[in-house]
Amino acid sequence: HGASGPFMCDPALAKKQASRFFEAKRKNWRFTSCPESAWMELLPKVWTPRALTLIDIGCNKGYTSAHFFSTFASSLGMNVKTVHDAVKASLAQVAGGRFTGGACGVCGDCNDKIPPPTPAGWPAPEVHCVEPSPSTYKMLLQTRAAHVSRPGGGEVGDRWHIHNLGMAEAERQLFFEGAGNEKDACQNAGQETCGMVEKPSPGAKTVYVNGSSVEAFLKNNAIQAVDVLKIDAEGHDPLVLEGAYSVLASGKVKVLLFEYHGLALWKSEASLEAVVEKVDAYGFDCYLDGSPELTRLTRCWVPELEFRWWSNVVCFKRDDSGLADAVLNKHAPFLWQ
Repeated sequence: HGASGPFMCDPALAKKQASRFFEAKRKNWRFTSCPESAWMELLPKVWTPRALTLIDIGCNKGYTSAHFFSTFASSLGMNVKTVHDAVKASLAQVAGGRFTGGACGVCGDCNDKIPPPTPAGWPAPEVHCVEPSPSTYKMLLQTRAAHVSRPGGGEVGDRWHIHNLGMAEAERQLFFEGAGNEKDACQNAGQETCGMVEKPSPGAKTVYVNGSSVEAFLKNNAIQAVDVLKIDAEGHDPLVLEGAYSVLASGKVKVLLFEYHGLALWKSEASLEAVVEKVDAYGFDCYLDGSPELTRLTRCWVPELEFRWWSNVVCFKRDDSGLADAVLNKHAPFLWQ
C-alpha cells in the first residue's frame, strides 16, 4: 500500500475499525495499555543510518531508553534484561532488600522481547532520559553506572543523558505527589504513581522539581532534531504537549509517543480527538498503539474512541513517507486489505 495523501477512513470503515479495537481490548486489557510497540523494529529498516536523538520523558526505570539502545545500538549490550538486573540491585539497596514498586514495571517491561541485532552502519543514538522524581533519578544514575562498568558498556555513559527535570508547558517550578493512598510514591525509587499536581496539598509529601517545556529543553541542550519523542506524564501529557507543539509544528520530530488516560487532565479538560486534530495539522498520523496491531485515529475518528482509559498513542510524520507507508502496511493492514 502506498499513500498518495493522508489516508482517510470512510464512516463505515472507521466504525468497523473501532469495533475491532474494542473487541481486542475486551479480550486483553493490556492491548493498548501495555502495547508491544512492534512498529519500532521498522525504524532501523526504513530509516537511513544516522546518529539519532531520542527523548524519553517520564523515564522511570529506564525500560523505554533500553528499547531505544537495543534497537539502534545492540552492540552496547543495554536492553530490558540488563536494566532489570540493575534496577533490582538499586531497589534492594534503597529498600533494604524489599522492592518499593516492582522492579519489572507495571507492564512487565523486563519481559519484553529484545529486538533483533541492529543492522550494520548505525552509530549509537543520543538518548535523553527525563525523570522528575529525585529518588528515581538517583536509581537511573546507578543503572547507567552499572552498564558503564560492563565490558563494552562505556559508551552508554556518553550517550544516555539523565536529567532530573519535570516537563510542562513552560519553564517553571513543578509539584509532584503520590496518587491516592500511595503518599510515598515520589519518595520510592521507581514508583510509577508519582504525578504532577497543580499546587502542593496540605500534609502531602510534595516534591518540588524544576520544570521545562520540550521547546526549552531542546534549546537548553542544543538539540536540533528529535527522531522519537516519548511522553509519559501520568495524565499530564496534554500539558507537556502544550510545550511541544511549536517543536512538532517546526518539523523537528519524526515519531511522537504519548499516553492517553482517564487521569488528571485527560479526565475532563483535555480530549484525545483535539490532540489528534492538532498534530494532524502538523503532519502527523496517529494510532492507538496495540499488541501488535495499530488502530488509526487520524481521519478515522469515531466518538467512541474518546474512551478515557489507560492507553498509548503513537504518531508518525507523514512526510517521512517510507515509515508512514510501512506502518500502514505492516501494522494496520485491516484498513486497506
